[in-house]
Parts: sequence; C-alpha cells; structure tokens
Amino acid sequence: MGNNSSKKSAMAEGAAAQFHNLEEEIMCSICLEELSEPVSIACGHTFCKACISCYWSGIQRGGSRCPECKKICPRDQLIPVYRLRNLVSKVQLGVKEEKARKEPVGPVPLVFTEPSGRMLLDEDVLRSLFLDGEVAGCPGCLICVIGEKRRGKSFLLNYILRALRAQERRQSFSMGADDEPLTGFDWRAGPDSATKGIWVWNRPFILEQNQEKVAVFVVDTEGSLDIEGDLESSIKLSALSMVLSSYLIFNVNSSLKTTELDYLEMYLHISALTGKSFSLNNLQYLDILVRDWQDDENCGRDAGRAYIDDVNEKLRRGSGYRQVLETLRSPSTSCFLLPHPGRGVVRSGQGRLADMDEDFRSHLTAYVSELVRWIGRHVRTDIRGDKVTCAQLGGVLKEFLSIMQNEHYSFSSPVKMFHAYQNQKNKTDIQNDFQKFKENQVFSNLSLLKVLKVPPSEMKTKAAAEASSLLSEYETLLVGCEGAEKQGLVDEMKSVLGQKEKQLCEEYSKVFTKYAVGLGFAVGGGVLSLAGGAVGAAVAGTVLAAEAVALLGSTTAAVVTGAVGGSVTLGAIGGGVGAKIGKVIGLKKGDLTGETEGQRNQQETSSDTDQLLNDDD
Repeated sequence: MGNNSSKKSAMAEGAAAQFHNLEEEIMCSICLEELSEPVSIACGHTFCKACISCYWSGIQRGGSRCPECKKICPRDQLIPVYRLRNLVSKVQLGVKEEKARKEPVGPVPLVFTEPSGRMLLDEDVLRSLFLDGEVAGCPGCLICVIGEKRRGKSFLLNYILRALRAQERRQSFSMGADDEPLTGFDWRAGPDSATKGIWVWNRPFILEQNQEKVAVFVVDTEGSLDIEGDLESSIKLSALSMVLSSYLIFNVNSSLKTTELDYLEMYLHISALTGKSFSLNNLQYLDILVRDWQDDENCGRDAGRAYIDDVNEKLRRGSGYRQVLETLRSPSTSCFLLPHPGRGVVRSGQGRLADMDEDFRSHLTAYVSELVRWIGRHVRTDIRGDKVTCAQLGGVLKEFLSIMQNEHYSFSSPVKMFHAYQNQKNKTDIQNDFQKFKENQVFSNLSLLKVLKVPPSEMKTKAAAEASSLLSEYETLLVGCEGAEKQGLVDEMKSVLGQKEKQLCEEYSKVFTKYAVGLGFAVGGGVLSLAGGAVGAAVAGTVLAAEAVALLGSTTAAVVTGAVGGSVTLGAIGGGVGAKIGKVIGLKKGDLTGETEGQRNQQETSSDTDQLLNDDD
C-alpha cells in the first residue's frame, strides 16, 4: 500500500508539473499574460488579438513582422483559434480549482451580531470577497435567503452550491451523487441555529453571461425572521440582505401566514427606503419558497403562481399589506411550492438525494435547475439600470454597517432605521461641507497678500459663522426625532463643528504667523516706510502684535511682536538699514521653526506689497 501511495503522489506531482507547463504555453509573448481572444498569424504563432493589432499599428520597416520569428506576415490574416480559447478557459478554471483545493472552502460570517445586538463587519472577508483581484470589477449577483430559523434555508443553499459549482466548470447540471452527504452551510436540524448574521460562501462563483464574467455570491441570513428573538437585529439583518441581494428567496413554512406577511411588509418597506438611499434598484427579484406544502399533487412553479393569485385576492379584499400586495402583483415576484422532503432525510441527517421522497427530489431539482440556469441575468443594478460591481457592493455594505454600528440608534421600525440612516448621511454631508470651507480658507489662500488681508480674528469670525450656518442647516434636515433625541443629535454636531472650527483657526493662525514674521523684511524696506516711516511702522506693529496676543498665544505672540517690533524700530531709520535688520529677524524665525520659506516669502514681497498699497489707496 505504501508503494501505491508513493506512485499516486508521484503521478499527482507529475500532472501538476505538466499543468504548469501547459499554463506557460498559453501565454501571449507580447503582454506576457494568458491569451485573450487568441489569433494565429501567417507564420503560425499565436497572440492576443488586441496585442498583435497594437504591435502592428505602427510603421515597421520591411512590413509587418512576427514578434517571435520576425517573418513578414499579412496584417489582414488574423485567424481566430477557437479551440485554443476553450483550452485557455479550462486552464484558468484549473488554476482556480487548484487554488481552491489549497484553501479551505466554507461559509464565513461577513456580518455578525454581538450579544448586545451590535452588528460588526469582518473587513478582511469583505476585502477578499468583493475588493481583491479580478472580482472587484465584475458585476455582482447575490443569492440571498431570509426566513425563520431551522426551516431548511441552508439545506437549500447547499444544493444551489453544488449546481453553481458544476455550472462554473461548464459541466452539465448536477446536484451531486445520490449517496453524497450534504455539506456546506450548517443545515442540520436542532433547536440552536448558527451565529446571527450574514454568512457568505467564502468565494464567489465566476460564471459567463453573454461573454461577460459575473461573480455570484451565495448568502445565508441567520436571524432574519427570529420571531422569538430580537426584533431590532432582525430588521437590521433583513434590511442588509434586501439591499444587497439581486435574487432574494423568502423561505416560509407551510403557507404565507400573518406573521410572514407582517415581516414581508416590513422588509419591503425597508427595501424601498434604503434602496433609494443607496441609489440601488429596489428588490430586483423576489422568490417566495413555500416549504412542506401539504398538497403533494399541486407543487412547483405553476401551482405557486396560482397560490400567490389566491393570496392577492384575499389581501385585496382586506386592509393593510399595501407593499406586499403591490409586490406580489409584480412580474419580478414568483412563488414555488415545495413538498415535505420525507422522513428519510430527517432520519439519516445527511441530506443525501437518495434519502429524499421522489416527489420532493423532483421538485427540488426543478427549482435549483431553473435558478442557476438564469442566475446570470440577475446582476445587481442601480436605479439607472446600470450594473453594480463587486467593489461598489462592498462600499455599500461598509457604509450601511457604519450606521448599524451606532449603538444609540434603536430601530424599532423600518422607518426609524431609515430616518437614522438619513440623519447619519446628513451628518457626514455637513462635516464634508465644513471641510471644503476649511480647505478654501486655509490651504488655497497661501499668498502673503491674501493672508494679510484676513487677520486671524476675522477668520475666527468667518469660521464661527460658517459652523453656525451649517449647524442650523443640519437641525432642519433631521428627520424622525423630536425633543431630547433631536437636541442630543444637534449637541453632538455642535461639538463636532466646534472642534473643526478650532482646528481651522489654529492652522490659519500658523499660516498668518509665518507671513507676519516674514513681513519683517517688508516692514523695514517696503510698505510701511512708504506709508510714513516710523508712524506707519508703529501702527502696523501695534495691529499685528494685538492680533498675536489675542489669537496666537503668548509664545507665538512674542515671536511676532519681536519680529515686527524690530522692523518698526528700524523702519524709522530708513528703508535700506531697516530692510537688512528686518531680513535678519525673518530668518531667525525660520531658524526657530525649521522652515526656510521665509527666504522664499522675501522674494515675493515686493509684488504683493505693491498690490496691497494699491488696494489700500
């Protein structure tokens, strides 16, 4: 047996080596990547169509030569190599499968809830699934299941996984071997469920739809219909599932009862509100899957349509459920009735096809087959109908969770949650508006002329006015809160803007100080000597010193007052001597701060001071 194992290991290693050699053979010698739309030229060598076309786009001496053998080849003889293209696809798939074999596969918690109910995002999972590699730019499709715990959600998803795996490999539809135990998401019966949160298969399935790659994610929501548990967590999880999913399966037991209709009405309301906030298309496809349907003779998609029509009629005669009624009438909503799987599945606990009752197996196969066959058409889109990439979905997820993580929000209703999101969004917008104001004041107006026209006291007044205006605007934008709750949000924003106002004034004061010290040169030999010698210098020195004492602090004030004072004293003597001493003072300030910009400021002073005099006149 040891020899057989060694032989198998050697064969596997040899096959791997051949596989990697084959991988090298399908590389384009121009771009050094795997061949894309491979074409053969007259000499027999093969390149990417785009690469050889670009290579030949310039003028070449002696005609169009092959990059490899240098033979002259006609440009109009690019022959597609279809068999090689198929081989490239298979090799690419083989690389993925080899990588998948090395990495453990299974469900991972993308979003999970703490015992306190606070929702957390695993950013490493987010990055690896939505933001890394080729997946980031692919359109995303999310198959998501919500519903009451322990009603077969994970059981269903595991058979969907098997079918997607076969489809990704371009194999015929398959739900696995008859005696193959079911693995994947945790599905076994019992009183306890998996940790509440959004569980996702740890890699997307890359399918081709109309010659475009689509990344398909399989998602299970634990706690989305936790009737006996925390309503707030259920609302959050369901909202997130409905916002992200492009194919949503609402899994219910036996029939659409009042409880399910209440939850569905709430979820649909959430989807309409939050989808609009994120500029996403509202609930692209809803599939209501009724499990353990009692009438074995009337199951499947057609029977489901008849059942939904009957529910519609009853809802139309009653009151309430406006969102449900409107959605059930939509062509983007369907229903499937699935019978009980039989006692064999329950007894074995392995979920094998061989353990199922024949009618259940037949309908389950039909359901999964239909779903995966058309899943590529259910790519997530925005309100304009444009496809949403995986990277964009990751951004939505991160932004949504930033709101969910605010523990002081109590989402007792979907409207409350929407209001909380709007208020958080308004808070971010107001802070961004103040940041733009700050950048315009501090970072754009760095010339001597502009800074000296706006002393720090005036800037403080402007910053306070801007903060006050934005605070008033924020207060008018707040929705869904009154009294103490509203005042708490206003006070929080007032504190945030106060900190930003203080930071702006400090940064502007530093800029003003730098130019005021550099003004030593201008005071000695420029503006103030022209304005009237000692009198003009004394007045300017007094103004700058007062600004320094009031706004720059005692240490900075001493530096500025000393610099200006030195220039003022010598300004009475005359331009030449005063300029020299002022220059020395300005350089001393540069030495103290480690800056050398004082020298550059001195070169710019003449033109700026001339403009200042003209403006004053």
